Amino acid sequence: MPQPVGGGRPAARPHGGDAGPNRRTGLRARLRAALTAGLDLPLEIVFDLPRITVLGHLQMTVENHRGLLEFRPERVAIGTGAGRVVVLGRDLTVGVVRDGEISVTGELTAVHFEGPG
Repeated sequence: MPQPVGGGRPAARPHGGDAGPNRRTGLRARLRAALTAGLDLPLEIVFDLPRITVLGHLQMTVENHRGLLEFRPERVAIGTGAGRVVVLGRDLTVGVVRDGEISVTGELTAVHFEGPG
């Protein structure tokens, strides 16, 4: 009887078949997506992301933050689980600061994100 190709070993998987870090990361992402969909949880809670609301060029509110990191009238940096949110502008002031929510008012000219680290 002819032998199967490869000596009877199972065929190699297209993705390489190892359980390395990329595969685990993919599993975590699928698990989080399933939790989000199945339990109807907001993405910002599941992925520890900030929810940012901008009102024109006058005000910005950040929910799910980790604290005020820097404050100057032309620059405000806010810590989040995903890194820093930096607001640039003129006459910036920090308004509401509550557990999980902070607002910045003034003339906002730019908002940018800096990754963790």
